[in-house]
Amino acid sequence: MFPRPHAWIAAVWIAAAGSGCHREPTAADGAAQLRKAFPDGGSSDAVRIAVAATQSNDFAAGVIALQAAKTTPGLTAAQLATLEEAAQSITADLARRADAGDAKAKAQLEAIERSRSQ
Repeated sequence: MFPRPHAWIAAVWIAAAGSGCHREPTAADGAAQLRKAFPDGGSSDAVRIAVAATQSNDFAAGVIALQAAKTTPGLTAAQLATLEEAAQSITADLARRADAGDAKAKAQLEAIERSRSQ
């Protein structure tokens, strides 16, 4: 006894549709996370710089400021998680764009790496 063909087709379609909904986070997603978690720009200079940098598409400066912002006293666990997630989203998006040949993204990644090695 075999399952009905339409039930099998529906199961395959549902599995395929569910796996296709995932998308990689973008730099814009990271910037949006920051604006949501810190609507007033944040309580520290580093957070304000990170928010402003991402709003102006200076993602290297944003990631570098996010690294500094993690040391800000008084941040909640949720805010710290947002800082980390935003930095990861921005960096991953820059890496994808650099791999696709975007010279500006590659230069921004190099700036981030230089800041980490100092």
